Amino acid sequence: MQTYVSWLIGKRITNPVVLCLNILNCIVEEAEQAKIRFQFGVFNANVKHWEYCHVSRTVLELKSNSDIISLGYKDLSIVDRHLKKNGEVDLMVKIQIIQCESEKHSLSQDMDRLLKHPRTADTKLICGGLAGIEIPVHSSIITARSNVLAEMLSPISVSPIKTELELEKDEEQKGYKEGQFLYSLELLDISKDTTDELLRYIYSDHVDNLDNLAPQLLSLAERFCLQGLKELCERNLIETITPYNIANRLLVADEFGCEILKKASLAYCEENLTVLNKSLAWKMMEQMNPELFNEVCEAGMGSSRSSNIDDSELSN
Repeated sequence: MQTYVSWLIGKRITNPVVLCLNILNCIVEEAEQAKIRFQFGVFNANVKHWEYCHVSRTVLELKSNSDIISLGYKDLSIVDRHLKKNGEVDLMVKIQIIQCESEKHSLSQDMDRLLKHPRTADTKLICGGLAGIEIPVHSSIITARSNVLAEMLSPISVSPIKTELELEKDEEQKGYKEGQFLYSLELLDISKDTTDELLRYIYSDHVDNLDNLAPQLLSLAERFCLQGLKELCERNLIETITPYNIANRLLVADEFGCEILKKASLAYCEENLTVLNKSLAWKMMEQMNPELFNEVCEAGMGSSRSSNIDDSELSN
């Protein structure tokens, strides 16, 4: 599709348009690493609201520099609904720069340190299947965060109280004797990496590896009634929708009752039906969840860009 835009002096352009985000100069007291999130948007002139692209992330070393620094780019299609009556197009970008040391002394960071140095831990969490990996945790924090996990705590026999010298010796050896613990918590069906991120959320309300573990953590959030973690995962899954994973996103949304993710996924299908990739997930959806499959097909039929596409585009 092609269109005219006034800021290119009426020159006809071919979609997609490439939007580039650059820092023209930067002045900081000392070089430091920063996490950067940005999101482009284009104004829908027909319904008077902004349509946002997916959030992009990057890590950058911020240092004083007068050169142009590229943060990233995004492909964007300009269509008729984006044109105002005078032919102009409104674009915007939201950007967030998070300095890695900005929360150095926050409660969240302190709780994260407590997880890494759990000298006062009273619970032995066991994960990782047959490997039986043990992680020391605090029953009071587990209980406060999840009623489901609280019910899973099992008391274990208590040995005589250790002296301060014995505790220091155990810590030096980086080992925890069973007599130190009052409870055990078995999560043998969860891998060590996933358990680490689950505990990071329970202790600090943050997840570091959400881009890779959002589906797994969403399942655990539902299982252990962690609504905040569920919302984090749902937001991440929305921000990372692509033609390659949209079918899985819809199946996940339907399985765990994520209405916002489902609406966002259906809207994505409506706008991008012609570029959706045929995959096994579509076949599984058609056979195991035909109602959801029909919703996707109806969303595509309702699109002005895809009105000539039927469900054979997905089911073939």
